[in-house]
Amino acid sequence: QKVSCFFWKADVEEQKRWVRKHRRHKREAGPGTRRYFVDACHPVWGVDLLYSCWLLVGQRFYVGVGNGRKRLNILGAYCPDDHDYVDLRLTKENITGEQFVKLLEALLAKHPETAKFILYLDNARYYSKPCVKEWLARHRQFRLVPLPSYSPNLNLIERLWKFLRKKALSRWHVTFEGMQAAVAGVLDRLGDYRDELSTLMRERFAIVEV
Repeated sequence: QKVSCFFWKADVEEQKRWVRKHRRHKREAGPGTRRYFVDACHPVWGVDLLYSCWLLVGQRFYVGVGNGRKRLNILGAYCPDDHDYVDLRLTKENITGEQFVKLLEALLAKHPETAKFILYLDNARYYSKPCVKEWLARHRQFRLVPLPSYSPNLNLIERLWKFLRKKALSRWHVTFEGMQAAVAGVLDRLGDYRDELSTLMRERFAIVEV
C-alpha cells in the first residue's frame, strides 16, 4: 500500500480553526451565495507518469515518455454545492494575476445573478497581485478566503486533480495534443462522473495530528 504524505510544517490548530470557519460559511450560505475551491494543476506531457507493477527478476517494462518541455497549466474553480466547474487552460502562458482575473470574470459571466462568491484558495502569489486587488475593489461580491499554509488537504479541488490524473494521465499519450484531449474528456464531462465525484468531493477534511 502506498504511503499517505502530509506537510509536517502545517499548523494543526490553524487548520481546525479554518474548518470551523468553512462550516460556518456553508451553514450561513443562502441561495445567492456560491462557494468555490480554487487551485492550479500543471500536467507535464510524458514525464508525470509513474508506473509500478510486479515483474520477474531480470524482467524490464518500458514506458514511453515525452521531453518534459510541454506543460498544460490549468487554473480551476470547483463548487461543492452543485458540482459546477470553471477553468482556464493555458499551453503557452503561465498562470498570473491577470489569468486569475480572467477566471473571476468567467465565474461572474456564468453566474451574473450571484450576490456573493466565496473562494477558498492557497497562498500563491498571483492571487495578491495589484491587478487582482483592483478587480476585487470593483467587484465587492467576491471574497477570497486563504487556506492555512501547507494545507492542500483542505483544498477540495486537490481531489479533483487526483481524479483527473487517474482518469486521463495514468497512461501514455503519444502527443501533447493527445494529452490535452484526454484532460478535456474528463474536465468537460464531469457530469459523466457524477456518482464517483459525489462520494469523492464531500466536504470532509482529514487533519493529521502528529
